[in-house]
Amino acid sequence: MFKLFWSFILIISLSCVSAQGSETTVNLKENTVIYHGKLSPSANQKLLSILKNGKSKVEWLSITSEGGEINHGMDLGDIVHDYDLKLEVNEYCLSSCANYVFSAANHHRISNHAVIGFHGGTTGMEKEITSFIDALPEEEQESTKKNLEKYMKSAVIRERNFFKKIGVDQRITTLGQSSEYKEFAEKEDFIGWYYSLEGLATLGVSNIDVVNPPWSYQHLSEKTKFFKVRVGGI
Repeated sequence: MFKLFWSFILIISLSCVSAQGSETTVNLKENTVIYHGKLSPSANQKLLSILKNGKSKVEWLSITSEGGEINHGMDLGDIVHDYDLKLEVNEYCLSSCANYVFSAANHHRISNHAVIGFHGGTTGMEKEITSFIDALPEEEQESTKKNLEKYMKSAVIRERNFFKKIGVDQRITTLGQSSEYKEFAEKEDFIGWYYSLEGLATLGVSNIDVVNPPWSYQHLSEKTKFFKVRVGGI
């Protein structure tokens, strides 16, 4: 049962870009920590160790990540916010990386083709949880449901407090799941959504500098596609 439970958690973390079994790397280069790969406790801890024990001040976190389990994302978001790290995205920052890490930074620098792809947070997972439980053998459904409910109760409270702390509209993790996009997203097989720079600013994520502007969205691949969500008509 626990294997199935964590399989579900990994599914919703959107492991759709990096190769299977690839290890996350965290390295310091001058005043920048380069974080590449799936969000993980060990990678987050290595970053924290560099910040606490480094001889020189770290100003930037340059990240390329497909995301990870939601609490790992909030852990990293807390580090970025608490240490006031500036965030750089040259390639992509997806799912929990976008939800919690990109959102937590006060200053950003992105390439003109960087993909900041959102995938939904705790408040938009009820349907996925129900579908997952319904697909299990009947004898495993009740115990799995209890464990998932306990996990989600804690995560929902933490996410609400997290967005209050960083001063960003929590709807940034759910607007792409609204009914107006449902049929369109499913038909085109999108895995998430993105916002314009103006839309991000409206939700509380501002100070985004684009290298060699303008910023132009491009699909990462035919299987890794995001659609645009408007915020207040923007």
